[in-house]
Parts: sequence; C-alpha cells; structure tokens
Amino acid sequence: MENLAREQAWDNLIATESERRSLLGSLPTIQPANLSGADQQAIAAIIRQIQSCDQTVREYVQPWQESVGTLLARLAPKP
Repeated sequence: MENLAREQAWDNLIATESERRSLLGSLPTIQPANLSGADQQAIAAIIRQIQSCDQTVREYVQPWQESVGTLLARLAPKP
C-alpha cells in the first residue's frame, strides 16, 4: 500500500484497502489472554507494522486530498 500511495495509484490503493478491510473483517475473534506471551508480542508487532504503514500512506494521501479539495471547491457553482 505504501508503494501504491507513493506512486499515486489511487484506484489500486482503494482496491487494496477494500481487500484489506474484508480480510480484517474475516479474522476470527480471539482473546489475548488465551495467547502465549510470545504470540501476544508477535501480534503487537504486526499491529505496530500496520499502523506504521497506515501513517506512511496518510502522509501521501492527505496532501493529495487537500489539493483535490481545493480544486473541487474552485469548481463548485457559486450561489
């Protein structure tokens, strides 16, 4: 996803995000207390990695959204 954001491949980024949401929604619910300490640490590391990826994507997407928002505001019909 980071590469897609960097390349400004917005359609592919949206499709990948939709796929990610679907996959996350299909994960089984687990109780962290039922996991070993090593498994809890591994899951925590994966979550931190996902959060880091999300932050990187936001760094590319937010400026683009602001630019598009400005352009759309200029194109909006004036009352």
